[in-house]
Amino acid sequence: MVTVLRLRIGVLLLSFAIVVYVSLGAFQTDVTHGIHDAFIRNHSQFYVQPLNTYVNSTNIIRSVQNEQMWLSDPNFTVIQREFYLYLASRLRDTPYPGVENFTRYVIAQSGLKPLTGVNKLRPDFGPVLNDVTFYRYPIAIQSCQSRIFSNNATTLFVAIISAPSYFHKRKIIRQTWLRDLKMRSDLGSVNLVGYAFVVGLPENEEIQKQIEEENETYRDILQIEMIDHYYNLTVKVVGLLNWMNDYCSQVDFVLKIDDDVYVNTKNFLTVVRSLNASEQSIYGSIVDSPPLREGKWYISWDDWPWSNYPMYFSGAAVILPGCTIAPLLAAAQTIPYLPFDDTFLTGLCTSKAGIKVRDSYWLFVAWVEDVPNPCDVYTTVTWLTVSVEHLNRSHWATKDFYENLTQCILEESDGTNRTADPMEDLVFSFSV
Repeated sequence: MVTVLRLRIGVLLLSFAIVVYVSLGAFQTDVTHGIHDAFIRNHSQFYVQPLNTYVNSTNIIRSVQNEQMWLSDPNFTVIQREFYLYLASRLRDTPYPGVENFTRYVIAQSGLKPLTGVNKLRPDFGPVLNDVTFYRYPIAIQSCQSRIFSNNATTLFVAIISAPSYFHKRKIIRQTWLRDLKMRSDLGSVNLVGYAFVVGLPENEEIQKQIEEENETYRDILQIEMIDHYYNLTVKVVGLLNWMNDYCSQVDFVLKIDDDVYVNTKNFLTVVRSLNASEQSIYGSIVDSPPLREGKWYISWDDWPWSNYPMYFSGAAVILPGCTIAPLLAAAQTIPYLPFDDTFLTGLCTSKAGIKVRDSYWLFVAWVEDVPNPCDVYTTVTWLTVSVEHLNRSHWATKDFYENLTQCILEESDGTNRTADPMEDLVFSFSV
């Protein structure tokens, strides 16, 4: 009862705060505040194109006209910023009120203005806040559309999110689970139509030269023209969605996976074969963590005043049907960016696009032993590794289990034991 009352009070306060128009001068004095301005300030190279679109007389005139329109709107009231901040402070620690109210709050809080001259991917989603289609790709792979045939095989694309300097991780992945996945694809009912290691721009030319040499050898690098930094991962993932929308949108499924995650390819393909490619859902493992006010995942009360995030997946391993790519990209165009890509993509964008978030604990496990035990291998689809050596040991532990060199002993409900069959296809259930 208390929670419901707090939610109602929070939504009422938020609604009131949003219908007010903070004067232009107040916006200008505080325009450097907030995570969205931090994106622009820290990554000016990435934002050169959209910012430059405002530097001409036509856009200045349009901006003045927009302000005049807002001031004449009876739904807007000019108030002092101090009073607005007081209203916003009353939202602190109230329940998250939904993606639309989040968007309105950030627009009011930071003075974020809609972009003009940008094609709306989904006009019904509202004003364009991010130009998600202007990305450039200094290094790109071939389109996968030509490798998608009209047969009964399920098609798959694998996008491995990697940091520019992580050459050893990419090398060991090529030698382990990615090689196994290609072999199983050749033999089974799932057709791997493409894969790429997705990187941004490094901080020095020497690493860029090494990446170009790496790509000359393997032809599997997709480089996005943006500064590669942890707090820029949202920009990176949206760049991946844009490329997928242009060059691989007809694929049945996409596995978005981090380069520190090991994939049990047998269990993974079992999962893929069980899914419906036409369903507006994404698949992963839910994170149950509140907003953190300190540490690596810090977010301020100003930028996120609520006590909880929407339901979202760990971004380390997510399966997306190809039919969700376009609506997720369109949603990303109309929602203010968060620095945390998993919350942004699987929490905010899915809600905006009406895409279900379907959870299975075993899809991604955040901890396994240094040498994974056979029962972890038997029951798990993907898991986090802490080093290149851990990833390699995970590969050999998986190989040993499926070659019957190690065994998983399971205890039945009646107290008896049985040995797990490595050839058995498990059923991985997802929330509805």
